[in-house]
Amino acid sequence: MKRILTLILALSVLFLTGCDRDANAPAGYKTASGEAADYFFFVPDDWTVDMTTGATSAYYSVEDPSSVSVMAWELPHSDTTIDQWWEMNMEDVTRVFQNVEAAAPENVTMGGVHAQKYVYTADLGEYSYKILQAAAVKGGSVYLITYTALADSYEAHLEEVNNMIAFFQFR
Repeated sequence: MKRILTLILALSVLFLTGCDRDANAPAGYKTASGEAADYFFFVPDDWTVDMTTGATSAYYSVEDPSSVSVMAWELPHSDTTIDQWWEMNMEDVTRVFQNVEAAAPENVTMGGVHAQKYVYTADLGEYSYKILQAAAVKGGSVYLITYTALADSYEAHLEEVNNMIAFFQFR
């Protein structure tokens, strides 16, 4: 009996250590972040992961190109706050988009770190977008999750995107 239990335990350990990183993914989600990332980012199983841009990203479908991405980069100063980063970010946003209107930020967490969630609408050419950005400052870097959708399809994926933010983990 002890041998059987020992064998089962050994096989269990072997199985668990040989599992893909998706074993960490919540039910119904898959890992979208690459090996080089210092975080885990999970997207719904029915989203398509796109690693061709060098950023962690995924989109819903060809018919509905709503997308989400994660980027991280070092801040210009190690004591930069999330509010200071947001001001710099909005300067860049207003250079690209027209008619930018932002709502007040909301406190959230990303991987156990205080973060801010920002939602804004903006126009680019003939299209109107609604964009959600969740940002956390950790170790002198900013980690940014961006959800972009046409304004009329934004609500369709909002619950999934909020889950992606909630499931985000630092390594």
